[in-house]
Amino acid sequence: MTLRLIILLACLIAGGPDDGAVVRIFLAGDSTMADKPLTANPERGWGQMLPAFLSPQTVVFNHAKNGRSTRSFQHEGRWDALLSKLRTGDHVFIQFGHNDSKREDTARFADARGDYRKNLVRFVNDVRSRGGIPVLLTPVVRRNFTDRGAFVDKHGEYPDVVREVAKETGAALIDLHRSSRAKLEELGDERSKALFLLSVPAGRYAALPGGKTDNTHFTRTGAMAVAKLAADGIRSSGLPLAAYVTDAPPLPEGRWTVGLDQFYNNERKRIGDTASVRYHYTWNDTADSGFSELAALFDRAGGDIDTLSSAPTRETLAALDVYIIVDPDTPKESPSPNTMQDAEAAAIEEWVRGGGTLLLFSNDRGNAEFERFNSLAERFGLRFNGDSYQDVKNNRYDDGRVTALPAHPLFEGVEHLFLKQVTTIDCRGAAAPVLTLPFGTVIAESRAGRGRVLAVGDPWLYNEYLDNRRLPAGYENRRAAEQLVRWVRSDLPLRH
Repeated sequence: MTLRLIILLACLIAGGPDDGAVVRIFLAGDSTMADKPLTANPERGWGQMLPAFLSPQTVVFNHAKNGRSTRSFQHEGRWDALLSKLRTGDHVFIQFGHNDSKREDTARFADARGDYRKNLVRFVNDVRSRGGIPVLLTPVVRRNFTDRGAFVDKHGEYPDVVREVAKETGAALIDLHRSSRAKLEELGDERSKALFLLSVPAGRYAALPGGKTDNTHFTRTGAMAVAKLAADGIRSSGLPLAAYVTDAPPLPEGRWTVGLDQFYNNERKRIGDTASVRYHYTWNDTADSGFSELAALFDRAGGDIDTLSSAPTRETLAALDVYIIVDPDTPKESPSPNTMQDAEAAAIEEWVRGGGTLLLFSNDRGNAEFERFNSLAERFGLRFNGDSYQDVKNNRYDDGRVTALPAHPLFEGVEHLFLKQVTTIDCRGAAAPVLTLPFGTVIAESRAGRGRVLAVGDPWLYNEYLDNRRLPAGYENRRAAEQLVRWVRSDLPLRH
């Protein structure tokens, strides 16, 4: 049986773009590929932008880590951890080289034609032994131009070794080294600077307090550009995975900021004996109850992610274009919960009328505060009823399935949605239902002045049910989340 046929059979097991199967992609690599913090940080890895170019049926698990080489990735147990999660038909993208060449660092150095080659061959064989599909990627180039504007490559033999191993083993190859070099040469010395962390001033970003001048790591714009090169490489690789590649909308020219409330929702959990940290619907929480996946969708659409940890005022809201309040605390969640006060509701209303977009995510009876939250919602003709429907038990996901979705931008291209434990919403005045189920309206919208309000009777798009990591194939919550981001972005006056 030929390697090409083996790959084809594995992909057929994983499913095709029309059969509702979930396609899983694992990433192994270094900092150029790795996920980076989204708040107060200008750096992005191209791997965290890759989902923007893939259909919602795909799920990307990014195991790439800053500073790793083929040597250290194994010695730290990261490779074995990745292998332990593989299923038949999973794809594994492997990109190393930046740190393997650091001869002075014995923990990371791997000679190009020695250990580096051996490690790549091992990676390919390990993935295949578990029924997976290895995809080798040459390292993306560093930005390096002479005074005369000629590009100079600094990767030595490492890209050639990747190409040779791919040819010898029959593994699929995405030649990011070649395509990224062509991209930089096309842009030239000056225009290519926008792709990299050049001249980041000290004190601007909490993640880089001392500033940074860097020709290796990417801005959001650069990470998106390289992710597109990777997606183009998938298309030309001959893999059936190419059927899942899509075109991401371009990043907007201006800036827009999405602020998530952590004042009314301020749940904390204790770490050890003394430390107390926020959790539950926070941007950086990658557990089921977090909003990290939603944050990534906003980020890939060009939105800057922020948090509002104090009561909203005219001054603090002025920095935001979108404000999300989710599931205000009850006394069982916070001993002394912060509740909506009239002055705060008035400031939010003024901000909406001036052009802000307000997203109100509630919860079902017993799991959110309603009276004071409604003092804000009612300013826009909306009221959360504090009841509870669609109580899905265990893994009976079909009990929360929603079909026959309305012709609304939120649900464009969406046929099957999952919602559980929702409260209904009453609409008056300018408010109008968006999604009404047999027991009542669960999503509604309103306009006030130049702004918009969307109310949802459930936290809805937290990590647990945003994509198909947990939801069975066929549910399209990620597509709905992408549509929400597009809906939000469609009516925003961008800042310059």
